[in-house]
Amino acid sequence: MLKNLVYGLPTLLLLGCADTSDRYRDSHELEMPPVLPVEHTQAQPVVAADDLKPKSSSLAALMAFEDDGTKPVLTLKTRPERAWEMVTTALKISNIEVLDKNREENRFQVRYDPDTGGKEESVLDVFFNDDYAEAEYIITLKEDILGMVVNAALSKPDELEFGEDGSAELVRLLHKAIDEKIINRDQNNSDE
Repeated sequence: MLKNLVYGLPTLLLLGCADTSDRYRDSHELEMPPVLPVEHTQAQPVVAADDLKPKSSSLAALMAFEDDGTKPVLTLKTRPERAWEMVTTALKISNIEVLDKNREENRFQVRYDPDTGGKEESVLDVFFNDDYAEAEYIITLKEDILGMVVNAALSKPDELEFGEDGSAELVRLLHKAIDEKIINRDQNNSDE
């Protein structure tokens, strides 16, 4: 009797649970979402050619750059902490070696060769493109009425081996990196 109970009870339980009613199998009785009418009765306007052009970034007003050919002026129209981060990021993006930085004095000391423009130097560049000597430069951020002015100068102008002062090229490279890689990076990604 115990043997029949052990095998019979689970069998009856499984047979009882196997039967489900039709109300769970048929989904036509479920509530359907309402059908909303389309309310576009007028023709949609055609996309203008100006709509396809990239919009200027809201960050584009963060920077002013003036270059008269001799000494460029880069002004970051933001608070000092943000300007510091922008210059730090631009130096990192441009592969410029930072020797020392002092946040309290808003000063960076970097090693830079204007001939490379922040890129790796090839064998031919060493021989044919050597207008500037690699030197140490000091980049300073000064607070101005318009924002933070970025200046670059040779740290030891008397020890320049040959060539010219490349501080103007350094400011131009920083402007290019901040403009293309930080402020307008979304537009550059959409163009590609």
